[in-house]
Amino acid sequence: MTPLPGLADLRRFADETRAMLQRQDIPETAEAQERYADVVRLLRELHDRVEKPVTFGVVGEFTVGKSLLLGSLLGRPDLLPVEERKSTGNITVLRLRQAPTDPDGGASPDGGAATASGVTHAGPVAEVHYLSEEQLGSCVRSILDDLARGMDKEHAVLGAGHVLGGYDPFTDPRGWGPFDQWISCLWPQTGPEAAAPLVDPIQISATHVAAATELCRIRDAHLSQTGLLGTVRRIDSRLVRDALDHGTEERVPKSRPRPRIEPFGADQVETDKEALARSFMLIERVVFDVHVARDHWDLHRLLDEHPLQFLDFPGIGGAGSYGRDTHLSRSELAEVHTILVVLEARRPGRRGVEDFWGMLVQDQRTPEALAKAALVAANMFDKVLVPTLPDGALHRNDMLQRSDALNGIHVHADKFVKGRESAVVLTSSVSAIRRYGLPYADLSQKTRDEIEDALHKLDQGPQARWEETAVRFHEADPKGPWARRLREADGDGGVRALQLLVERQLRANGVAQKLERAEVSRGKLWQALLALQYQVRQDLCGAEPGAAEYDELNARMREYRLLLTALLTQLQDLRGLAGPAADGAPRAQPADAGAEEGRGAQPSSVVGLAAPPGPASAADEVRREVYEWTEWPQLLRRARSDKKGLVTKSQNPDSLGRPRKPPPGQSAAPPVTHSSADDSRAYIDKFTALVTARLVKDREQLEEWLDGWQRAWSDAFAPLRAWFEEPATPPLLREAFLAHDGDPAAVESRMSVLWTALDPGFVVREQAERRGAGPVADEDLAARFPAQADHTLPWHHQVPDLDPMTESQERHPLLLAQLRQYVADAAASQVTSRLNRLLTARVDDLVDHYEEAARFLPAEDDMSPPRRPPAAPERGHGRDEGDGGEDGDDGDEGDGPEHHGGRGPGGSGGPDHPGALGGQPIDELIRDWRHA
Repeated sequence: MTPLPGLADLRRFADETRAMLQRQDIPETAEAQERYADVVRLLRELHDRVEKPVTFGVVGEFTVGKSLLLGSLLGRPDLLPVEERKSTGNITVLRLRQAPTDPDGGASPDGGAATASGVTHAGPVAEVHYLSEEQLGSCVRSILDDLARGMDKEHAVLGAGHVLGGYDPFTDPRGWGPFDQWISCLWPQTGPEAAAPLVDPIQISATHVAAATELCRIRDAHLSQTGLLGTVRRIDSRLVRDALDHGTEERVPKSRPRPRIEPFGADQVETDKEALARSFMLIERVVFDVHVARDHWDLHRLLDEHPLQFLDFPGIGGAGSYGRDTHLSRSELAEVHTILVVLEARRPGRRGVEDFWGMLVQDQRTPEALAKAALVAANMFDKVLVPTLPDGALHRNDMLQRSDALNGIHVHADKFVKGRESAVVLTSSVSAIRRYGLPYADLSQKTRDEIEDALHKLDQGPQARWEETAVRFHEADPKGPWARRLREADGDGGVRALQLLVERQLRANGVAQKLERAEVSRGKLWQALLALQYQVRQDLCGAEPGAAEYDELNARMREYRLLLTALLTQLQDLRGLAGPAADGAPRAQPADAGAEEGRGAQPSSVVGLAAPPGPASAADEVRREVYEWTEWPQLLRRARSDKKGLVTKSQNPDSLGRPRKPPPGQSAAPPVTHSSADDSRAYIDKFTALVTARLVKDREQLEEWLDGWQRAWSDAFAPLRAWFEEPATPPLLREAFLAHDGDPAAVESRMSVLWTALDPGFVVREQAERRGAGPVADEDLAARFPAQADHTLPWHHQVPDLDPMTESQERHPLLLAQLRQYVADAAASQVTSRLNRLLTARVDDLVDHYEEAARFLPAEDDMSPPRRPPAAPERGHGRDEGDGGEDGDDGDEGDGPEHHGGRGPGGSGGPDHPGALGGQPIDELIRDWRHA
C-alpha cells in the first residue's frame, strides 16, 4: 500500500501551490478561469483540513439529550441550551481548553465572571460565523431544488419545477419575486370571491410547506442584513446563547408569510439580542471556547498532543429548520474526523440518525473508515427499565431479548461501529449530575424540574439497580461488554467511560482520520491542478506536445511494460501451483517472458502477498477432517470390547423391548435406531457435505486472495493510472498510437485495453461475474464415494452371520482403516481436482487479459513526435533571445529533453519562454510533486 504523505508534506504542498498561483499567468478564457477557481477552492479546502484541530462531530435526533450529554461530558450540563424541543439550531463548535487550577477561586483566566475552582465554563466571547453569499446561495438553491422535485412528484399541476427548478434569487434580476409569487399556491386565498385552488392545501405535505416557510425566513434575513455575509463577529457569549435559543417552537404559519424587512447590520447583532436572533438563518456556525475543569476531565496532555473541538450538530427531526440544517450539516460533516452518534436508549432504532449517517458516505468515505471513526452513546439510560430475568442459566442473546431497549442498542449501535463493541457506551446525564454534583442552574425552569424529578426517582431506587443484571451477563459472557456497560451506567452515567473512549479514539485514530480527510482534498486538488495545467497549455501554447512529452510517454510505457512482465511472471508461477492445463498439455510461457530486464522483480506493494489456497494444503486438511469423523473411534471402541478384536455388530432395535424412562425435559423416550456407523449412506452424506463445504471455503479463500491480489497490483499501477487520467495524456496517446497504427478504431480499442488493465479490481470483478459461483452437484460427489451406495456394512445387525474366517476378515479393524483411507483419499481427490480447475480457470483468464495488454504496448522507444512545420518566432523571442536555431536550422536541436520541453509548440521560444511547454510555474510544481 502506498503510504499517505504526512501533514507536514501536505502543508508544504499547499504552500508551494499557493506560491505557484502567485507566479502563474492564467489565460482570460472562461475555461481557464473556471479551472483556476477550482484550484483556489480546493487549495482552501486542503489548507483548512490540514490546519484545523481534530474534530469530534456529535449527531443525534432532537429529543435524545445530546446537548445535555455533551455538557455533562465536559463538566457543565447547562453549557448549552437544553430543552425537550429542538434548541441547538446552529452548528455549535466547542473549542476545548484546560482550565487552570485555581484553589482560591476568583476571576476566570479569560476575564469572565468569577468561577469556583474546578468548574467548567465558556469563554466570555463567542465567534459567530456568517455564511458567505456564495454559501447562502448554494443553501437556498439546494432547498429550492428539493422543494421543486418533491412538489412535482406529488402535485405537478402547481408547476414547481418550471418556476423553481434552476432558479437562483441571488443571481436572477427578479430577485425573490418568482418565489414569492409561486408560494401563493401553498396558502391560497379564501373567501366567497376567491378562485378554487388547483390543489387543496390539506393535500400538500407539511414538509413542503415547512421548506417554503424556511425559505421565507432566509429571504427576510437576507434582505434585512447589511455587511454581515461572509464575516465573523465576536459577541458576548451570554448574548449569543440567549438570542439563538429557539424559545418556543417555530410553527408553520396559516397564511402566506409576507416579506418582513427589519434592517440590521454588524453593530446591531453585536449588541442587540433581537437583531442577532433575526440573523439566525444567515449563521453558519457559532464557536465557544470551553475551559474544562481539570478535576472533571484532565485534558492537558491530550490537548498538547492533539488540539480538539466538538461540533454539536442541529438535532435531527426538529421543527423550525429543515433544508438549511441538512445543507450545513452535509458540508460540515466532511470536516469531521470522529463521529459520536447519540441514540435514545429506549428507542435506538429511529431512522433519523441513519439518514444523517448516509451523508458521510457521500464524501468518499468507505464503510470501514466510517466504522473506525464512530462512537455510540445510548443516552438517557436512566429511563430504561430493568428487565425481569428467569432463574437459571441464560445465554447472552436470551437476556438481551428480554429487554427491547438492550436488544435495540445491541442491534442498532452495530450499524455504526461494525463489531467494535468497545466503541459503545450507555450514558445518562442525570446519573452524572448525581454522581459529580454538576451544576445545571442556567437551564430553563422546565428542564431543571425534569432533572430534579429524574434525580428523585433514582434516589428512591437501589443505588446499583443494574448490578444483578450485570452479574447475569458476566456469568453468560465473561469477556463480553454488557456487564461493564451496565456497571458504568450505574456508576456515573457512563461519563467517565465516554471520556476515556474519546481519549483512546483521538490517540488511535484522530490524527489518522484527519490525515485521511486531508489526503482526499489533496487528491482533488491534484486533479484540478492537472486540469489547469492542460488548459494553460491549450490557451498559451496551443498544446502541441514536443519531445519532452514523448520522452515521458516512452518512460511511462517502459514502466508499464516492466510492471506487466512482473505481473505475468507471478501469474505463471501460480499456473505451476495450479498444475497442468485443462487438456494436460504443458503450459506455454508468454513470448516475451524473461526477455525484459527486471523479469520477476515484484513491486513493493506485491512483495509478501501470500499464495492462493493450494491443492496440496487443501488435500491435507480434508484428509485430517475425514480422520476426525466420530464413526471411526466409535467402531474401534466396539472392536476393543470384543474378545476376538473384531468390530461387533450393532443391536437390532426391535430386540430392545424393555421400557425406558424419558430423560429430564423430554415427554417421551427417543426411539432406538441403528448407529450411523453401520451403513454407507451416513458416510456418503458426510463425504458430500465435507467436500461441498470445503469447496465453498476454498472458493471464498480464493476470492479473498484475489481481492488482496488486485488491491496490491492496484497500488502498483496507481502512478500509471493517475498519469493516464491527466487531461493531457489521452490526446497524447491517441496522437502517438494513430501515427503508429493509422486506424482510429484500433487506437480506441488499444486505449481501452491498456486503461482496463490498469484497474485489476475491475478485471477481477468482471471475471467473477462472468464465471459465477458454480454450485457443486451432490449427486456427482456421491458417485465418487469409494464404496457401494446405500450399502449395509459388515458390522450392521442386518448382515447375516458368515463363517468365522470370513467374519474375521470382514469385521477386522484393518478393513476399517482401509475404508477410512479410501474415503480420505477420495475426498482429497475431489477437492484438489475441483480446486485445480477453479484456480486454473481464474489464473488463465488473468493471463489472457494481461498478455493482451502486453501485446498492445508499443515497443521500446517506439513513440516519437510527428515533425511539425516551424512557425515564425514571436516578437521579443527571436533567436537572439535563445530560441535555439541558426539560419536554416529546423529547430530540432531545441526539442531535446534537456530543455524541459524545448521549443514551444510550433517552434516558438526556448525553455525560458513564458509559453514553452514544461516551463510554466505550474509545470514545475507538478514535476516536483508528481512522485512525491
